[in-house]
Amino acid sequence: MEQKEIKEALRSLILGLGVRRGSHDLRVEGEDTTAVFTELLQEEGFLPVILDEVKVQPGERVPAFLVEGFTAHFGWIFWEKFFPKRMRKIYGSVNHNEKGDWSIILGRGSKHKVYANPLLKESMDLEFPSSF
Repeated sequence: MEQKEIKEALRSLILGLGVRRGSHDLRVEGEDTTAVFTELLQEEGFLPVILDEVKVQPGERVPAFLVEGFTAHFGWIFWEKFFPKRMRKIYGSVNHNEKGDWSIILGRGSKHKVYANPLLKESMDLEFPSSF
């Protein structure tokens, strides 16, 4: 696959165009494209941040990618509501485990970097966050 085709495919993944966002292996025909992917993320406004740096209010969510090794995990940064006065800010991957929870969760204080784009912030249903 040519470099141009690889970039187009990775950009489509970032923007969610024609591909379902989830966890994706960043190796193409055995070649590690992680550096190209993170460069494209930044071109599309997804900047490397820790969770505590992202400004998001309850009822909002910010798209983000967690890149680990050769894998990019798409998810959201949002406030998870347990009870009316009990919430926590998390990054939750769109993939779920067998219990129905997010397969990857990063909580406040996490030092893991995610690539987030606050300009793409959107509203969400605080009562049913797993419906995204």
